[in-house]
Amino acid sequence: MNIYEQLQSLREELADRDATGKTLRVVDKALQQAAPLRDNGLSVSRLQVLRHVMRMPEVLNDEEVRLDLLGLEGDLEDQAAQRTEEAPAYEADRKPKLKKHYKKR
Repeated sequence: MNIYEQLQSLREELADRDATGKTLRVVDKALQQAAPLRDNGLSVSRLQVLRHVMRMPEVLNDEEVRLDLLGLEGDLEDQAAQRTEEAPAYEADRKPKLKKHYKKR
């Protein structure tokens, strides 16, 4: 998903979490800035986009907005940690066979 789509999903998630109106306005402002990138093919993670939004002056100067975004960041980090703990299906516990194995055959 590109930056614009990630910001839209962040806004929806913040609205579901009953974030303050200030927080939603900050994300709306970021959406307006990202509007030219609507058709961009570059994929960016939601956590990266959130961290970029957290560096905006409106977030740094308002504690309520910062707390809303920090709560969401914690949840996204937990989700990312769970994904990395799960081993991909293509990785099996296979070990390369030694040369001795092939000589016996």
